[in-house]
Amino acid sequence: MNMKYLFLTVIICLLSFCTTQNKHTVDIISVPEPKLVDGWMNAHFELDRIVPIETTKDYILGNVQRVILYKDKLIILDMRWPSIFVLNVNTGKIETYINRKGKGPGESNNICDIAFDDKLEQILAFNDYKKLLYFDLNGNFLKEENIDGLFDNISYNNGNIIFYHLSGGYSCFPHTVRIYNPAKKSWIKLGEEKKVDFPPIRGYGRVLVKSKNIWFSPVLSLDMNMLQGDTIKTLYHLDVKNKLTDEELNLRTISDMLSFRNETRERNILYAIQSIRETEKYLIFNTNLSDFMMMNKNTLELHRAMMMEDEYLGIRLFNYFPHDGDDNRIMFVVTHDEWMRRNPYDGDDMPEKLKAEIEKVKLQQNYENNPILLFYKEK
Repeated sequence: MNMKYLFLTVIICLLSFCTTQNKHTVDIISVPEPKLVDGWMNAHFELDRIVPIETTKDYILGNVQRVILYKDKLIILDMRWPSIFVLNVNTGKIETYINRKGKGPGESNNICDIAFDDKLEQILAFNDYKKLLYFDLNGNFLKEENIDGLFDNISYNNGNIIFYHLSGGYSCFPHTVRIYNPAKKSWIKLGEEKKVDFPPIRGYGRVLVKSKNIWFSPVLSLDMNMLQGDTIKTLYHLDVKNKLTDEELNLRTISDMLSFRNETRERNILYAIQSIRETEKYLIFNTNLSDFMMMNKNTLELHRAMMMEDEYLGIRLFNYFPHDGDDNRIMFVVTHDEWMRRNPYDGDDMPEKLKAEIEKVKLQQNYENNPILLFYKEK
C-alpha cells in the first residue's frame, strides 16, 4: 500500500477512535412523585459523625458556602464576612481562621469559592480581584496568581484547577468549564458558550461538587455531567413530565423573573438539579422543588423526599449540603434552633457510639451557636 494512503488511513482511524471515546451516553430516568417520609434513605445511610462547630464571640459563621473534608480537617468557606475556617472534624474546634480584607497580597474583598490541593495540602481561594490565593492549613499566605476571568466555582483534581462560571448569572447550554494546570501554566476550555436569553436564575445548591468524581448540572438542562479528565460526560438526564418546553424558554425575557417563579411553583416544574454528590452506590442531589433525591447507580431507582427523619436524634433534616470529599457520606446542616427543638429518643437500645456523638454537642446558652454538621455514611 502507498505510504501516503497508509498514513492517511492511520490518521482517520485515530480520529475515529477519539470521536468514539468522547461520545456521551445518557440514561433516561423518570422522576417519581415526592414522598414526605418513606424511610428509604434511612435504610441505606446511618448517622456516623456529629460535628458541632465551635462557637465563640470571634468566630460566628454566617453563610456556609463550601465544606471540604480532608482527613481529620474540615475546611469551610463562610461567605458573610468572607472567611475561611479550618477545624478539627472530631471535636469541632477551630484551628485556623483566614480573614484577610483589603487589596494587598493575599487579601480579598470577597472570596468567590475555595478548593483544596490534597497533594500539597494547600487551600486555594479565588477572589473578586480575579486572583487565585494559596494558603497552607495553618493559614499562612503562600502566593497568588492572576486569572483571566471571573468565576463562581472552583475545584481541584489531580493537579488541575477547574473553573466554572455562570456567564454573569445567565444560563448557558452547556456550561463552559475551564481547566488550569498551574505547573504548566496551561488552560483547556470545555463545553460550548451558547447564551440563552433567560432571567438570571441560579440553582438551589452547589454547582461543582467533588466526591468520587466531579459532577455538575446546567440550570434548565436536567443533565447530570461528570468531568473526566478533559472530557465532559453526560451520564444521566432526568426525564420529567412537568418541565419548560424549548418554546417556553425562548419566549422568556430578562425582566420575566417573577412570572417564571410563580409559574414553576404553580405547575410544580423541575428545572434545576444541583449539589450532585456521589457515593459508592448512590447519587444524591438537590432540586429547585425544595427537596433532595437519591438514585441507585446500579438499578437507576430514584427516590425523592422533602426531608430525612432521624429517629434517634428526634429531628427532621431539611438542609442537605454537599461537602467535598471521597468518603461515602452525605452531610446535613442543623441550626442552633433546630437542635434545641428536637425530641430525643428515649429508648434503651441507642448505640453507644451514637450516644457519645450526641454528648459532644454542648451549646452556648447566651448567644446563637454555629451550625452543627451531621454526617451519614453509606451502609
